[in-house]
Amino acid sequence: MNTARRQCCLVVILMAVVGGLVFFTPPVMAEDETSLADQGPIQQRLFELDHEFSLGWAYLPLDAYYKGYGVQIAYTIHFNHLIALELFRIGWSYNVDSKLKTKLIDQMPDISPGEFPGVLFWENTNLLFKLFYGKMAFLNNVVLHFELYATAGVAFVFRNPYPIWEGDLTNAHYEFGVNAGFGARFWLSPNWSIRLDLRDTVILLTLNRGQFPMKNSAMFGLTFAVNL
Repeated sequence: MNTARRQCCLVVILMAVVGGLVFFTPPVMAEDETSLADQGPIQQRLFELDHEFSLGWAYLPLDAYYKGYGVQIAYTIHFNHLIALELFRIGWSYNVDSKLKTKLIDQMPDISPGEFPGVLFWENTNLLFKLFYGKMAFLNNVVLHFELYATAGVAFVFRNPYPIWEGDLTNAHYEFGVNAGFGARFWLSPNWSIRLDLRDTVILLTLNRGQFPMKNSAMFGLTFAVNL
């Protein structure tokens, strides 16, 4: 089994495990309240989230032929303390060729830049499972409220060898896949927070070519979020 197929299997397993934890974990019964009390008080959330907009940066590090530096914007609806729906996360990447790609094109005349499509745009729709919440003291001076969450959903990716402003779409790829990841949120105030995200997308289907590439694209994200 190649690397892409193993990564796809891991994503599917992660989604199944997270879904099972959310939907099949039994509720706490009355007789368990005493044991919970013995463990000490549970930290209650100080900040509520409803409609969240976020804007920030993205970094795509995995492709051997380019590195992507981009921006992204997202809108998330929070239903309760546990589940939220990231209705959309849209991003654009400016790709910088790696030395390997430049060397291949320079030394092998049969290879053209059109053979190296890179991620230019993406759209994700994900469920967020807010698994942990707490607070900690920084240098015994500042109290930081934070949460840790997992994400799982679907992705649409547009890949092209050339920047969009060049208008050359001959080798464009319109792709569909699934993605999963983890993230952390740190509150700056009741309405403002910083999010750190790691997402991995496995491409299942190239829509305009009928191909099943089974390749992945990872993204690191840093965004500022506001609750409305």
